[in-house]
Amino acid sequence: MVVSYASAVVVVATVASSTCAAFVVAPVSRSHRHHPVSVPASRRRAPSVRLAGAESSAESPLPPWDESLDPSASLLYMQFWKHQQSVLENELGARRVALPAKELEYAANERMGARIASACYETDDFRKIRMTYFDAGKKVQVFNSLWYPREELDAPVLGIDLLCFGEKKVLAVIDCQPLLPKGDREFRENTDKNFARIRANYPSLCGKMSNRYYDENTFFSDAMLFGRFDTHGPIEDEVLPAFREYMGAYLAMIRGTKPTDDRERVVGQQRAYDQYSAEHDPAHGLFVTYFGESWADEYVHDFLFDLSEKPARDEAAGAGVAADGPVVVSGQKIGRA
Repeated sequence: MVVSYASAVVVVATVASSTCAAFVVAPVSRSHRHHPVSVPASRRRAPSVRLAGAESSAESPLPPWDESLDPSASLLYMQFWKHQQSVLENELGARRVALPAKELEYAANERMGARIASACYETDDFRKIRMTYFDAGKKVQVFNSLWYPREELDAPVLGIDLLCFGEKKVLAVIDCQPLLPKGDREFRENTDKNFARIRANYPSLCGKMSNRYYDENTFFSDAMLFGRFDTHGPIEDEVLPAFREYMGAYLAMIRGTKPTDDRERVVGQQRAYDQYSAEHDPAHGLFVTYFGESWADEYVHDFLFDLSEKPARDEAAGAGVAADGPVVVSGQKIGRA
């Protein structure tokens, strides 16, 4: 998904058979907000999609959730969502930010037994902190998050991708991702070593990602936490404490980062990161499979990587790419595949 590192992508592609905008965003300011975007009146045929507010439910459509859509499955990463939400709201005083379109906040494919929900925050130090949970029962569980510092802070982004496919394909990726070239001396000497200490404490998370989809020398650090597991046990025993430590170290680094006057360069680096990520992230195929191509395009370019430019697409050529079922938008059925 969306940090969606290479090895994670291999699993996504296998399971989904395809999981962390048509504009150029002006430099971000402290008053940055996600501005609403127009939703195309005619949509490509999509699976049965229910969006936030589409119907009443005893449980809120947005996380934290108490149980999976599949009662026999566990929400393996809900503790991660809850911890991060607590840090944001109780420690950082984060402000909730509306997504570009209401339909991107929550969608559910009831026929395929899947749902996806997202939240976005901002603080005085971060222009955007997004978090997403994808629940498809025992088939797929994903928690993804990305932290973007404000443009006056020349600092790495924090990327988190935690994925489980089936019973024996578990992947964890957490990285303080440099927006400078990997060989940049300043990043290596002043930042990387702090996270390397945490990495050394978790041997199971000292793996190396594949370069099948991503160039490891582009936007990835040597202190990345990367682990593959064939059981669920390490998620709580190893990944969760490592996640907490890494996030704590990242926030300490941000607090110690001195403002820069070269804001234009920082915005340019974040834009380059978003463009690279949007172009190389095969999670788009997973989203198409479950929620349709039009929704997937908007989600990737207008929310996940909103500084990226959406590629031109032939509307006629892109139709009819998703699974069967009626399309439901804000409670109104508008079509069928």
